[in-house]
Amino acid sequence: MEKKIINSYPAECWNDTTPLGNCTLGASVYGCVYDERILINHEALYNWVCNKGYPDISYALQEVRDLMDEGKYKEANTYYTDIIKKTDFKSNKGKFFPAFDIHLIFETEAAPENYSRVLDMENGVCTVSYTENGEKCIRTVFASQNDRAVIVNLKKTKPFSLKISLERHDMADYVDNFYCDEFKSFAKDGYVYSESKTGGGLHFAGIVKVHKTNGDIVSGGSDKENTANMSGEVALKEYIKIENATEITLVFDMDKTPLSYEEMVNKVDKCNKDFEVLLAEQKQAFSKLFNKTRLSLTNEENVSNEQLFLNSYGGKVDTRFIEKMADFGRYLLISSSVGCEFPANLQGLWNGAYSPAWACTFFNNENIQMAYWQAYAGNLSEAALPLFNLYERFFDDYRENAKNLFGCRGILLPLFMDNSNGKKENTQPHVLYWTGSSAWISAIYYDYYLYTGDERFLRERAYPFMKEAALFYQDFMVYDEKGKLKSYPSNSPENNPDGDFEGARQISVSINATMDFALLKELLTNLVNSSIKLGIDENDRVEWTKMLNAIPEYEVNEDGAMKEWLHPDFKDNYHHRHQSHIYPLFPGFEVNEENNKELFEAMRVAVNKRLVIGLKSQTGWSLAHMANIFARLNDGERAKECLDLLIRFCTGANLYTYHNDWRNMGVTLKYMHAGHAPYQVDANMGFVSAVYEMLLYSDGDKIKLLPALPKELKEGSIEHIQARGGFDVSINWNENQARVKIKSLLGKQVNIGLKGFALATRSDKISNSKYNGFNTLSLAKGEGIELIYNK
Repeated sequence: MEKKIINSYPAECWNDTTPLGNCTLGASVYGCVYDERILINHEALYNWVCNKGYPDISYALQEVRDLMDEGKYKEANTYYTDIIKKTDFKSNKGKFFPAFDIHLIFETEAAPENYSRVLDMENGVCTVSYTENGEKCIRTVFASQNDRAVIVNLKKTKPFSLKISLERHDMADYVDNFYCDEFKSFAKDGYVYSESKTGGGLHFAGIVKVHKTNGDIVSGGSDKENTANMSGEVALKEYIKIENATEITLVFDMDKTPLSYEEMVNKVDKCNKDFEVLLAEQKQAFSKLFNKTRLSLTNEENVSNEQLFLNSYGGKVDTRFIEKMADFGRYLLISSSVGCEFPANLQGLWNGAYSPAWACTFFNNENIQMAYWQAYAGNLSEAALPLFNLYERFFDDYRENAKNLFGCRGILLPLFMDNSNGKKENTQPHVLYWTGSSAWISAIYYDYYLYTGDERFLRERAYPFMKEAALFYQDFMVYDEKGKLKSYPSNSPENNPDGDFEGARQISVSINATMDFALLKELLTNLVNSSIKLGIDENDRVEWTKMLNAIPEYEVNEDGAMKEWLHPDFKDNYHHRHQSHIYPLFPGFEVNEENNKELFEAMRVAVNKRLVIGLKSQTGWSLAHMANIFARLNDGERAKECLDLLIRFCTGANLYTYHNDWRNMGVTLKYMHAGHAPYQVDANMGFVSAVYEMLLYSDGDKIKLLPALPKELKEGSIEHIQARGGFDVSINWNENQARVKIKSLLGKQVNIGLKGFALATRSDKISNSKYNGFNTLSLAKGEGIELIYNK
């Protein structure tokens, strides 16, 4: 199937636009025929940032623990909060800010027909086409990967006229006072220059250049905006007018600082190639990334999103929709993370709200991790580099968090952060008592090494980060009377435990959240293995091993479900979207069917409780998370059920995923921001990971082929999916046979199996495995083999 998304009508709001991105700049195309806007975002623009962290209140740690030892959990829950409120601390995170609108007004002669707005995901190009009086009109837009500019090409068979302006983003999306306080714009010599300054400290500039046209550039003019700034002044928006053209090419560029008109002219003039060259280079650069892994689930003809949604509302989500959503999530990751200064935020790179939901920042307790689950398996390890760059900027802030909150050494990442600092800046108990961010981010570091085998990265980046994360736990954890580690105050994001104490299901604080120990076990295990590999820190290794041996065992409750808390006072609460205690199964891989069948099944019971009892407590991203978990449970039908629910109830017209059921159909919780369910990119990204998990599982020791293949995906292929341990895998399957090409990139041995199929290939590279249903594959570095499995 073509890698294209087709919409049959223009976007009515920014949430429904077609997104384009070159990591620095995001462009959102509405596709309107007469009055068109292209929303521009810059990855670095966060308004109203605050650099003030917590004062030193570490003395409160023992006081909170004393309260918890006495069973006074409700008092302990707000103890830190009450202390902070008595200080001059104020909580605030920068808000991701819309930069400009490229505003295009056409002169039209007739009602448009044969309209389409198409995103070519393979090449990163949007095309808006229609006919006017039988004449073809084509608009091509892309965010150039090579030139880091936005290119707009307009073609009609008959001469047309166009007004071009560069404005602050549409004030219809204004919801509070976080917009531009000062804005100026003027047109000169075929350029439109705009400069914007906000009350929140941003000051930036942009420019649109008439790059090439066969029409006439006539003298520009100015229009008044229909809204005033915070001083009551009405801004003028100057424009260029072009007449008698059949083709116009525009180039937009901007800077996060207020470069002058002359400086911006010099910047935009560096993009001086013909449109055909720019387009060819874009297709080559983007498709090279997109096709590093390629998924094919159907050969059916491509159809519009509208038709796919109509089919799905009847209760059946067809295979074309699954493939298209997986491709779209991959497309969004490339557009918002490869080659960037910063990683994808809560909305990737695209935002039209002046005060977006949750400030559109980086959330470290689920959301940013989900955005990158697909990266390594999808052969896009380079997409994770901006993530590491962000976290390595603020070590001093993380150390300050650990010291001022809990009197500990090491690093403590905040639950959420913007791009300006890494300080904890919130007074809510579930934020204050969440200590797992550093360990969870550490897992992304180590996974990079597991996939790539990059020992230099391990030594210089992953190991130092993990070591500082562990140092915090060395100070924070205590030993109980049985010699086991005790984690308190603790929090299982963002759930409230049940129990027989005052405040049950209302408070966040707890003791011994299962996830704390899952993260700690993973972190310390990775550190021990790394220190052995690197031949360093033998004394630290002794301490880490001691802590590993003192981690309490996981527990199963009376329902047969994995316990979320390992303390008798705290009972499971199934009515919640987070599934943090399932971490050892996914996204970790400590527990699997081969090494711990009992816990494996307890995980299944726990997530089933969330999907059945707690369905109305779910969100778009939690459905994506559950799909990944069910795939790890080898349950393809339930995994696809979660993806189907996500598509039918939490996906918009352009395939953006929403935090919740945006039409109030009763499937998820209800949350509205500025009158609409918030768009979040994490479910888009998590969707891709779930599909990959259905097709391949790896942990460095084992590769499971097609471990959770739903019946509806009875045939298909995936090329160059990556496996931990350094393996490049391609699978082509149908109901009776699977052909697998596997290449070792690091020369490691691995156990490989396909449940329900028999291996027909014979080779001296294949031997018996210690696991039932598996074979051991021994390939030299760079060596490949084709395996044939028959039903």
